[in-house]
Amino acid sequence: MLSAFISSCESVHNESNWVNENSLSISQYIEKNREEYSKFHKLMAESKMLNTLYAYNPYGNDYTLFLPTNEAIDNFIVQNQKYAGFEELISDTGFIKTFVRYHTINNKLHTDEFPDGALIFKTLTGDRIVTRFYTDGNNQIIKVNNVASVTKPNLELTNGYIHVISGVLQKTEISGYDWLQQQEGYSILAEAVRLSGVKSRLWWDKYTIIAEHDSVYRKNGIHTVDDLVARIATPGMQLSNRNNVFHLFAAYHFVGNEYYLNDFNWGIDDYTTLATGKPLTIDVGVEIKINPGIDTYTTVSSTGESVLINYIRPNWENCNIITRTGAIHTISDLLFYEPFPKK
Repeated sequence: MLSAFISSCESVHNESNWVNENSLSISQYIEKNREEYSKFHKLMAESKMLNTLYAYNPYGNDYTLFLPTNEAIDNFIVQNQKYAGFEELISDTGFIKTFVRYHTINNKLHTDEFPDGALIFKTLTGDRIVTRFYTDGNNQIIKVNNVASVTKPNLELTNGYIHVISGVLQKTEISGYDWLQQQEGYSILAEAVRLSGVKSRLWWDKYTIIAEHDSVYRKNGIHTVDDLVARIATPGMQLSNRNNVFHLFAAYHFVGNEYYLNDFNWGIDDYTTLATGKPLTIDVGVEIKINPGIDTYTTVSSTGESVLINYIRPNWENCNIITRTGAIHTISDLLFYEPFPKK
C-alpha cells in the first residue's frame, strides 16, 4: 500500500482514471508528486516517456524506474560542466532520451529480487544496472551502480515499481580495454595488455576483465611492466606473439562474454579466455574461488593470522565495475593458468 501519497493531484491527462491512490501508474505518481520530481517529469515529457510509463509494458512484466529527485538532478548538473543549468540539460534531446530510458528497467523488480551484482533484466537502453548491499549500523543500504542510494524502495504502482534514488545513473560509454588504460592504479596490467597486442584480438562485443591492482604486483616483487617482462616473457620472441608467455599472461585476463559476479554458474565451471586453450576456472559456492588448486596464496584470517589458501578471491569492493563491453573484477592475487614464476 502506498500510504505516503498526498491527496491532491494535477495532470495534463485524464484525471478520471485516478480513482484512488492505489490506481496510479508510474507516470501518474511522478505527476502527483511534482514537488520532489518535477525535473525528472520534464525530462520524461521531453524524451517521450510519459505515455510509456502511463501504460502496461507490452514487451515484459511491467517496469521498474529508478527515480532521481530534483536535488539529485541539480547535483548532477553542478558536477557536470557540460551543462550550465537545467534548461541546457533539457535541450540536449539526444542525451535526455538515453538518460531517462537508462533509469527504466524493462521488468518489474522488488528490492527482494536485487542481486549483489547485475540485474538480469536490462534497461530500455539495453544495459544492465548493478546493485550492492551495505550495512550502516542496523540499516541496510542499497546502492545502484555504486553511485546512488535507494532512499524510497518498492513504491508499487499499477505498471511496476519506483525506487527513489539519491543520485542519477549514467550510461557508460567507455570500453573495458579503455577503462584499464585510464586507471592509474592498474598501470602494470594495462601496459602488459598494450605491449602484448591483446587489443587487436578483442573481436568479442562483450568481454569480462579480471584485473590485479598494481599493489598485487608489487607484493610479488614486480614494480613495472619491465619487471613483469623479465619475469615471464619467452626470450627471443616478440611480446605480441601469441605463443609468448607474456602475451598469454595478458590475454588470460580477458574472459569471453559479459559476466558480473552473480552471472557465474554455481559449482565449478570453466570459462573461455583470450589465451587460446587456457580456460579460467571458477568455483561458486559459499564464496567465489578463482582457479582453485593452481597455486597457493597467503591471506589474513579474521583472527589476524596468516593462512595459506589455494585460490584467488575477488575484491568485492572493486568488482562489478560497469563498462560498455562488460564487467571488470579486481582480484586478490596474480592470475595465471599455472603457478606464477617466482624470482
